[in-house]
Amino acid sequence: MKTTITIFFLALLPNTLFAEGQSSAGLPQMEVSLFPSQIFWLVITFGILYLFMWRIAIPRIGNIIEERQDKIANDIDEAENLKTEAEKILNNYEIKIQEVSKQAHDMVADAKSKSDTMLDNVKKEQERKINELLEESRIKLKKQELDSKTRIEQATIETVKLISSKFIKTLPSDDDIKNELN
Repeated sequence: MKTTITIFFLALLPNTLFAEGQSSAGLPQMEVSLFPSQIFWLVITFGILYLFMWRIAIPRIGNIIEERQDKIANDIDEAENLKTEAEKILNNYEIKIQEVSKQAHDMVADAKSKSDTMLDNVKKEQERKINELLEESRIKLKKQELDSKTRIEQATIETVKLISSKFIKTLPSDDDIKNELN
């Protein structure tokens, strides 16, 4: 830094030495005789500005940048934690859905099995009842058939006796008529 200031003042030295006696016609800030005082105030002003920036503004800006970087890093960490937690919750949710789905599937299969068993039992019971009814009907039909045969035989015997009594004086016995009919 010292070398920069030295070079700056050496560059101004020839202008101040040759500037005496010259006058400018226009702008006062372009007058060479005023250059040393202008440069002095320029160096003072920029020095103060440099010190202010170096000691106050830049450290504050640096602190703000560091705080923001820390806040961003914390937010990123928190977001990653939340993402991990959300993934865990999602995985747990999917596992529970699979468990419930399996339970529902098992319940449906169990209900289907029970209904099939119940349906088979009802079918067997109905078939048994139908078979009993059929057997009872067969027995009744056999009984009615025998009863009908007996009645028909009796009616036939009665009819034969009635007809025979008109033509014959001695009537045949029931056994004789049965033998003749068979």
